[in-house]
Amino acid sequence: MHDEPEDITTGQLNAKDIATGIFLLAVAAIGLLLNRENATGTAAQMGPGYMPMLIFSLLAILGVAVIVVGFRNGPDPLERWAWKELVLILGAMAAFGVLIERIGLGLSVATVVVIASIADRSHSVLGVAGMTIALVFICWLVFILGLNLNVSFLPPALTEL
Repeated sequence: MHDEPEDITTGQLNAKDIATGIFLLAVAAIGLLLNRENATGTAAQMGPGYMPMLIFSLLAILGVAVIVVGFRNGPDPLERWAWKELVLILGAMAAFGVLIERIGLGLSVATVVVIASIADRSHSVLGVAGMTIALVFICWLVFILGLNLNVSFLPPALTEL
């Protein structure tokens, strides 16, 4: 009798995917909770809470999908958390929120790219410079030129000259 090899991934959990899905669900739940006082409106008449509600709902759906994949993907144990990288990425996003009104969109985007690039040591200075220029240009193109957002691209001190 010839026995076929047993699939060793059946019934085993992918801890990384499940932890990621739970994290995404938690962020979505907190975001939806904080957004509940904002008027959402409709798709035709969007209120200030419409886009955050849409984004956090999609994040929750993504979290559920990642958890489902984690139940089917097989074993992948959680390893050491990359705390330094997590703090740098979250810090870059926080810096953007704090700096955008003070130094403008262009320098805020550049700051985010530089801080976030420190999280991955494989980036070269030339690569970070190229990514910074490309993202600043794309943000200018989309948000300033395309959507005509009421956000200063340059630092306010330079635009008042």
